[in-house]
Amino acid sequence: MQEKYDVNSGIPENGVADGSQVLLYTEQVNVDLEEVYFKSVGKAVDFNGIQSISSVSADYDPSYQQLRFHNVDVVRNGKTINRLRLEDIQTARRERNSENFIYDGTITAFMNIPDVRTGDITVFSYSIKGFNPIQKNKFSTSFVLSSPKYLDRISAHIFSTRKLNFKIINSDVSTSENTRKGITHYSWAQEKVPAIKMDENIPFWFIQNATVFVSEYEAWNDVIAWGEKLFTFNEPYSKELIAIADDIMAKHPSEGGRITAALKFVQNEIRYLALHSGIGGYQPNSPNKVVEQRFGDCKDKSVLFAALLHKMGIEAYPTLVNTRLAHVLSTMMPSSKVFDHCIVKVIDKEGTNLWYDPTLVNQGGSFNDIFIPDYQFGLVLDPRLNYLDTISNFQNNMVEKFSTFKIVEIGKGADLEIRSHYHDGEADYMRSILKNNSKDIIDKELLSVATHNYGRLASKAPFTVVDDSLKNEIVVLEQYKLDSIWDKSMENPNSVNLTIIPFNLTSALSMPTQLDRSTPYALSYPMVRKHHFELKLPERILARPEEFTINSDFFYYNYNSTYDISSNTLNISYYYKNQSDHVPASAFNTFYDEMVKLDKNIGYMISTNTNKGWDNANSSYSIGSLFLFGSVVFVIIALLIIAAIVFINRKASKKSVE
Repeated sequence: MQEKYDVNSGIPENGVADGSQVLLYTEQVNVDLEEVYFKSVGKAVDFNGIQSISSVSADYDPSYQQLRFHNVDVVRNGKTINRLRLEDIQTARRERNSENFIYDGTITAFMNIPDVRTGDITVFSYSIKGFNPIQKNKFSTSFVLSSPKYLDRISAHIFSTRKLNFKIINSDVSTSENTRKGITHYSWAQEKVPAIKMDENIPFWFIQNATVFVSEYEAWNDVIAWGEKLFTFNEPYSKELIAIADDIMAKHPSEGGRITAALKFVQNEIRYLALHSGIGGYQPNSPNKVVEQRFGDCKDKSVLFAALLHKMGIEAYPTLVNTRLAHVLSTMMPSSKVFDHCIVKVIDKEGTNLWYDPTLVNQGGSFNDIFIPDYQFGLVLDPRLNYLDTISNFQNNMVEKFSTFKIVEIGKGADLEIRSHYHDGEADYMRSILKNNSKDIIDKELLSVATHNYGRLASKAPFTVVDDSLKNEIVVLEQYKLDSIWDKSMENPNSVNLTIIPFNLTSALSMPTQLDRSTPYALSYPMVRKHHFELKLPERILARPEEFTINSDFFYYNYNSTYDISSNTLNISYYYKNQSDHVPASAFNTFYDEMVKLDKNIGYMISTNTNKGWDNANSSYSIGSLFLFGSVVFVIIALLIIAAIVFINRKASKKSVE
């Protein structure tokens, strides 16, 4: 159907983005004809907008779709100029995810519209015919009715003889329904739609646009039935697959050992490669074929892993998840198109639900505590179920560092030992880094980071690694000789300062810069960071025990320090844990205030007077907040400093102790 637009539409009060104005965007679907029609009308308000309205592109899968351009026009001073020429249309297979070994076979047809000028209106439309046959005539889709750009008019239409279900979020737009000759026309339209305010650090799962969800599925068990048929293969297992399962059973008598061995085989021996053209985007290859070709995507790996477990008498089911919409997947309408990944649910002989991602590599841990990302919900392809299952995740993803300084002389250098413990998913990640990089490269990177954090230094010995794969803990040990860790005081020319910053925490934290927000604020989850410092000092200091704690709904933070006067040893410990994956917009101000408190209570300073004739150096120092806001790893984030005073005069030090 033809949609009208206003060529004389005024520019909105807040102006337009990139110098262009969207006068109309419409998407129209004919379910029975399996055809989708798109039309876009844009106006170049100034010369900056010419670029955005003068190019046309359309993506389609040639294995089951056909693309047709209907018109490409330029409207200038009320006159329509036809710019559609077949020879100007080019095609390319771009494979935007090839760096991740994902090839979907999509073809992009694109065209540059010639001679577009300021004030011109470009109008183009095209249609794509063909639905993926793997959907088995079950229709589902979604329409977005808002944008980061102002929209003069946007609409969506569906024509269907079949019953469809709808869900609308972030909008009070109404659904229009008209039936004629057995065909129902559903439509949604909005005019003068304000641009969406894009806040910083929005969670992936948060849907901010006005969106209409459409699905022919009535319930999740219908989707399970669809998926179970796709993932079920009636052919007998091949000799090679049986041999692999028999070998695992012979080497591993326990159920847990067999689960772990089968997982490691699929993860590390079957390379990841996704060929998603046509029905391959939904239907896996048979486990026999995956074993034979020794590569596969998430579906292929999950089917093979489940097959190996079945051969060993262990209950397992491929499970569909969404890596981005995990948090809100349970609120979505039942649909086969809301998933982008496949994992496996295993039920051991004790009836415990276990979750595994066969696409991950180099994982450690025992069978019942192997790291699984925070997918939250999954559609288990078990015909006995009729709901989305909850995916349990008990890992902390902890990195714990121990930094030991041996300081021989005040104002000079020190020996530094850094011992880093990586747990859970962080251990898996570090294991991959160690396996995919040479020792020289890693050594240089560690040296670079240590130099950035502590100043000029030299390595005393090559780094060492201890990998306890059963506990899934990796320990990296570094040893350095520091030239100097003391800085001259800006307040007192006779003083030098030693500043201690828990880089293991600050490299993972960032302070929000946008305080007026209407959307949730994303937090890394799960995440735990600990940093312990031991400073063996040559002189006695005045330092009282300190402790500070923040226990909020969103994070837990603890700092404490102690000083052993008998050994001149100062111990400082920091602990941080995110307790949620996001901060609701309604609680953001509280979260920000708590982060400010954290900012004011992180870091430590030792200050000493270099003038031996000055016996009384009791004073406190604050260097203010240096919290660098952002998410750049290994950037110093700091800090309002807590001061401890060193007496360089030995007589004064002894007198104070006695």
